[in-house]
Amino acid sequence: MPLHRYGFIVKSQDLEMFKHHARLHSETFDMSIAGVSDVSEAQLVAQEMITKGIQLIELCGAFSAEDADAIRESINDHIPVGYVQYSEQERERLQRELS
Repeated sequence: MPLHRYGFIVKSQDLEMFKHHARLHSETFDMSIAGVSDVSEAQLVAQEMITKGIQLIELCGAFSAEDADAIRESINDHIPVGYVQYSEQERERLQRELS
């Protein structure tokens, strides 16, 4: 089966999983996007995404490797879970620009 159903989860303290969600859809691309406030909500969203036929989940840069592992575990490693990573140089730049 070709890959065409994606999930993307973003995390911020003021996001609500039942309120902040969207979908990008075309003939060959279908992405469910969900906003959550913490890892426990991300775990629930990931479980729901599986029931909707999502084939892989990507996590925004606010999630750590440990968070990704917890989410992967919560879905019994049913589908791939990846997460955005910033190089050390980009993390330093973020610190400077957001301070």
